[in-house]
Amino acid sequence: MPDDVKNIIHTPYTDKPAQGIMDGKTFLDSIQDDREIWYRGEKITNVTTHPYFSGMAHSLADIYDMQHDKKHQDVMTYVENNGLRVSTSYLRPTEKEHLAQRHKNTRFWSEQVHGMCGRLPDFCAAMTVGYVDLHDELAKLNPDLAKNAINYYEYARDNDLCLSHALHDPCMDKSLSPKQDPDRCVRVVKERDDGVILRGARFNTIGPFCNDILISPTHAFTEDEEEFAIWFMVPVNAPGLKQICREIFSNRDPLDHPMSARFDEIDTLVVLDDVFVPWERIFLYREPLAANRLFRGGVMAWAGDASSALTEVRFETLVIIAKLLAETSGIIDRPHVQQALGEMCTYLTLLRTAIRAGHADCSKSAGGHWQPQLFLDRRSMVTRVSERFCDLVDHIGTSSTIFNHTREDWDNPDVAKYLQTYMRGHNSSAMDRHKITKLAWEMTGDSYGRRQQLYERLHSGDAEMVKAGPGKSFDYGPGLERVSKLLDLEDTTIA
Repeated sequence: MPDDVKNIIHTPYTDKPAQGIMDGKTFLDSIQDDREIWYRGEKITNVTTHPYFSGMAHSLADIYDMQHDKKHQDVMTYVENNGLRVSTSYLRPTEKEHLAQRHKNTRFWSEQVHGMCGRLPDFCAAMTVGYVDLHDELAKLNPDLAKNAINYYEYARDNDLCLSHALHDPCMDKSLSPKQDPDRCVRVVKERDDGVILRGARFNTIGPFCNDILISPTHAFTEDEEEFAIWFMVPVNAPGLKQICREIFSNRDPLDHPMSARFDEIDTLVVLDDVFVPWERIFLYREPLAANRLFRGGVMAWAGDASSALTEVRFETLVIIAKLLAETSGIIDRPHVQQALGEMCTYLTLLRTAIRAGHADCSKSAGGHWQPQLFLDRRSMVTRVSERFCDLVDHIGTSSTIFNHTREDWDNPDVAKYLQTYMRGHNSSAMDRHKITKLAWEMTGDSYGRRQQLYERLHSGDAEMVKAGPGKSFDYGPGLERVSKLLDLEDTTIA
């Protein structure tokens, strides 16, 4: 891209020229900005070098570097009308073929982490597309705030921001409404000419490594809960914004923990301790009923497709692990193993088919963008079978995933000689067998894998409601009419 293009593209959010796609160094530099991150009572001064954070930071940097690799550029990037090369994560699907382009990109991101990070930057980039799509609806509420949604999208796109979202309220006393307990939801405590002061907290994923955090409450507000109804973007280093991390799974030896050493996205409690947010970063304000109505349908349309791609890759990873366990154990031909692999492959194929069907049945939104059909059945199936995949890996691996040793054992010749003899597998060295069983345990039995499984199974909301959803939306009409005629039913009201 010519330098003169960079020099003329600016946004309302910065005086710096737009940079287009980030590389790894630029990304790492961008998250060294005095953000307030806490872990185990310690304030973390630099997430790019701290041993508990650096693995994920540098894994993300590696992916950003791939955007500059000619081999991947056609999938990961495109040239915007303003001349900037930007991330495909921000591509607005104004043409039907853009859906496939977006999906290839989000799948590529998912493959780099083997499906083990629930909220990669491409997910939240897709949410900004959703805000743009809702522009006309937002404009009915407040034209100026609606314009902010477009301005912010262009700013994030042209600077390839790494975004996160703090989508859920803390797990407090859910029997109380926000009016009864104002701490339940982020709320406006003061309105100023230049913006608002916010107080409250949210749950967040990948927040220590992002540039901005998107907050859109999902609580079903009543008409009198205006102070809680606000959609906005806030910089991670905003004064008063603090992130308190859950127990981290990284900073472990990659031989013994091949996934978590590299791909722990880290969940945080995001605390807004009287944080100022200017008007230009706010998209919806004091419209509780509109917030309820608009969020799920529009904002999440393309983010949902990104989530499906991630799940698909995670299921693939678990299938491969199960097969490797069976092969190296010498039990691949046993009927119960074949049945277990067959069950996993059936669910994976159904998920792939549902994703393709969602693209084939796409439709154009009121905002003028092509959106995939996000079948409730697909989400329901994932909720039902995510845990089952882990159970089937355990079923195949049995005790081999429990009796694992550590690098220290392998580094000691007096111990390693016994491991070389007694831990080898079918057509497999003892070390390869160690790596496979360690990965299997980390994906299914370790706290890291358990966290991911819970996240995938429950992030769409109450599991039982998700499971019930397809039955509520299913079109029973044609079948009921046919069976009613067969039985010659007298009371047609039941049909």
